[in-house]
Amino acid sequence: MRRYGLPSTPNALSHTLSTGSRVQEAGSKEQGALCVLRSAVCVLLLVVCGLLGSCSEKYVAHSAVNPGFDVSRTYKIAIMPLLVRNASLTPGAFERDRAYGFLQRRLMETGKLTPMDKSTIDRAVSVQEFGQQGAVSPAKAREIGKQLGADLVCLAEVNIEQGSVVSATMDLLDVSSVTMVYSGSARSTNPISTIAAAEYALEQATDKLVKAMK
Repeated sequence: MRRYGLPSTPNALSHTLSTGSRVQEAGSKEQGALCVLRSAVCVLLLVVCGLLGSCSEKYVAHSAVNPGFDVSRTYKIAIMPLLVRNASLTPGAFERDRAYGFLQRRLMETGKLTPMDKSTIDRAVSVQEFGQQGAVSPAKAREIGKQLGADLVCLAEVNIEQGSVVSATMDLLDVSSVTMVYSGSARSTNPISTIAAAEYALEQATDKLVKAMK
């Protein structure tokens, strides 16, 4: 009867050991290749994160809180309609309401500034040709704010420049005096989205105020 079994000769044993070594060597090479691949993926992710983070850059030009401003109090604030400057923009090309809403929420982060209803403010300033037709003066803004029962008035402006650069300014005025409570400005760039650049610029322009009142 013919029997089947493992080879028992020295040559056969040597062949088996040699085959096992080659398999182990191949496995080591495969693991090395996977390690190199993982390293390459990690580097790529770091590069992508760096590029995404650099889409919006801040260039804070000026920001100051009036030393006489009581940051511990709560205030009712009238945010005037956002002024957008760019002659090449067509009506509706810039999401003005979204930027205005962002500014509202940003000021509310202080926990001490309560914005008034936007539609109420819009009706009060409609005869002033605010918005794209022209900016209301600080004196007129104070007058409107006082009529609405606000403590403070906010004047904000966004200027869309060339090269995906957006600048923003934000002034906070006391309605009962000529005092400027806060003044901030910043520039930002985002080649993907103009509105994102504008929001980032507004965030940086209000940064010192928010931190001071929190």
